[in-house]
Amino acid sequence: MKILYKNTTAEKQFSPKYQKKWKYPEQVKIKLLSIENAISQATCLRDIAMMPQYRFHSLKGDRKHEWSIYVGNTGYRVTLIPCDDEGNEIIDGDIMAQCKSIKVVLVTEVSNHYE
Repeated sequence: MKILYKNTTAEKQFSPKYQKKWKYPEQVKIKLLSIENAISQATCLRDIAMMPQYRFHSLKGDRKHEWSIYVGNTGYRVTLIPCDDEGNEIIDGDIMAQCKSIKVVLVTEVSNHYE
């Protein structure tokens, strides 16, 4: 799958090319690299959604079009928005039903969910 970034902040939080500047705990760094690799190697979003350790789920409220991936038992999560092949956000329809055809995601942030 292809990974896009909402802005440079999101890219610096998630892209491995910035890992030397990451200020995350070591366990989070390792898991983020693993998640980035899994997304990059996946053929479609379904591959990620079907991995129970990521607990792929939709968010609610102001973030209702975003989805979350847990970064292990660290309290951190990666939020993203599924996109079509041109990088346009997919906000309509049943995303889970469309997972087989989604090959692009837009990472919006990496955050500690409990801070």
